[in-house]
Amino acid sequence: MRVLLVEDDRPLAQALASRLAEAGHAVDVFSSIADAEAAWTLAVYDLAIIDVMLEDGDGRALVRTVRAAGLATPTIMLTARDEIGDRVAGLDAGADDYLVKPFATDELLARLRALGRRTGDPAAPEFRIGNLIYTPRSATLIVGDRPVQLTAREHAVLERLLRAGDRITPKRRLGEYLFAFDREWSDNAVETLIHRLRKKLSGAGASVELKALRGLGYLLVEVPK
Repeated sequence: MRVLLVEDDRPLAQALASRLAEAGHAVDVFSSIADAEAAWTLAVYDLAIIDVMLEDGDGRALVRTVRAAGLATPTIMLTARDEIGDRVAGLDAGADDYLVKPFATDELLARLRALGRRTGDPAAPEFRIGNLIYTPRSATLIVGDRPVQLTAREHAVLERLLRAGDRITPKRRLGEYLFAFDREWSDNAVETLIHRLRKKLSGAGASVELKALRGLGYLLVEVPK
């Protein structure tokens, strides 16, 4: 998933970004409301983590602004204050969850997973194409009757392609989804991931083909056997 992290405590932001990246997420980190709001209008985020007290204002104002603009990105607020009134104000501003500092990073990751499950597409608890079954909630891939192990980024690629259905996913869009703003990436990085995923699907006997359409992007299609 692509995550927006807005936190002006640099050591905390770096630690959280590192753990999120280890879990396979692309993380864009900003320390101000102004920069975060600009990024939010340019990129599509799966989840957002917003500190309440930021260097240029109240993080709740940022959430109100993006909600008013129609952005429904699932959002967790971080705060050092545990008063009920503060938590109520954050939820009323449009946040979906609240976490009080200090907190264990594992708890934040668990809350992100739970929030992702609650806000995911209820009509698609699993994807089926050919002899492939993919369950996003548990990040499990079954080909035929065998589980197939994927890396976090391979999972992200597969889910993105499955959600696209019969629509082509451009290489640039896939790269922007997989990698953060502050991390350089190349077409080769995306192509390497596609190659690895294609090899694992083929090796498992999947009756699907991961097609690369020159100049357009990628498409996952069923190939009858």
